[in-house]
Amino acid sequence: MQTHQSGHNVGFPDLQYQLQSEEDSSHVIRPPKPLNPLTASRSHQELHKELQMTHKRRVSREGKTELQRALEKRNWEQRMKASRDQEEAKKSTSPLHQELLKRHQRLETLERQEKAKQEEPEFLQVKERLRRTTALHAGEKQT
Repeated sequence: MQTHQSGHNVGFPDLQYQLQSEEDSSHVIRPPKPLNPLTASRSHQELHKELQMTHKRRVSREGKTELQRALEKRNWEQRMKASRDQEEAKKSTSPLHQELLKRHQRLETLERQEKAKQEEPEFLQVKERLRRTTALHAGEKQT
C-alpha cells in the first residue's frame, strides 16, 4: 500500500492522512474541520449566547431550574388537593361515624396502656396493686 503518493487515494483525503507514518504526520499540516453552517451563522450564535445568559441568571437568582420549580409546584398542588379532600371527607362524615371513630381511638389507647402494663416487671404491678388497696382502706377508715 502506498501513501498519498499514488493516485488511488485522491478522492479520500482522510485516508491519505491515516496511511502516513507517525514521523511524517508531525510535519504535515492538517486541514481544519469544515464548519457547520448552522452553528456558524451569526443568529444561531447570538441565540445560543442569550440562552446561556438567561439560564445562568435564572439559576443564580432563584437557585433552582425551571424543571425543579415546575416539580415543586406540582407536588404542592397535589398536597393541597389531598388536604382539601381530607377536609371534605371530615365534613361529610355522619355523627354516627364520628362517634365510632372516637370509640375506636379510645379502645386503641386502652389497649396500648394494657400492653405497657404487661411489659412492666411483676414487682411494679404488685406494688401498684398494694398502693390501690391501701388507698381504698384509708378512704374507708376516714368515713
